[in-house]
Amino acid sequence: MDQEIDTLILLVEVIVAFVAFSSIVASVKLTIGEDTTPHQRLLVHFFTESGMLAASVCILPLVLIGFLEDISLVTRITCAYTLVSVALYLSWYLKRRFRIKAPTPIGSTITIIGWALWLPVLTITVAGKIWEPQLAIIIALGFWSIIGSTIIFVTFLATFVTDLREE
Repeated sequence: MDQEIDTLILLVEVIVAFVAFSSIVASVKLTIGEDTTPHQRLLVHFFTESGMLAASVCILPLVLIGFLEDISLVTRITCAYTLVSVALYLSWYLKRRFRIKAPTPIGSTITIIGWALWLPVLTITVAGKIWEPQLAIIIALGFWSIIGSTIIFVTFLATFVTDLREE
């Protein structure tokens, strides 16, 4: 279990560092005197919001361990929180995406599908019918968050670089 705790701490550090770095890069776009498109703003919101969601998911078991001795209860609570959070965030994000009629390049499609696939995995995990909740599920989701955010960040950079080439 100590290794899982260390991994969660490392994931939180990487996720928060990535969110900070990518937010700074996104801010550069604004400071060069050009406005961002609704699609670019949506991408910035996605990689910052989903990153902070993943950070909260990875931090929650660390906090709960201080209050609860039963690691299986900590993991079940964390998985339930993650299921609800991801379901609510994904539906809210997709609603915003459809509202602005954002293009959906392959990177966005992969990322959306990846997050959507977490919903049945988390449902099965919370139910405990096939396998019991484990911190490894939370670690895997944190890792997926880094991958998904990176894909979206690269998509954002592509729109930024494309804009610069068009000048």
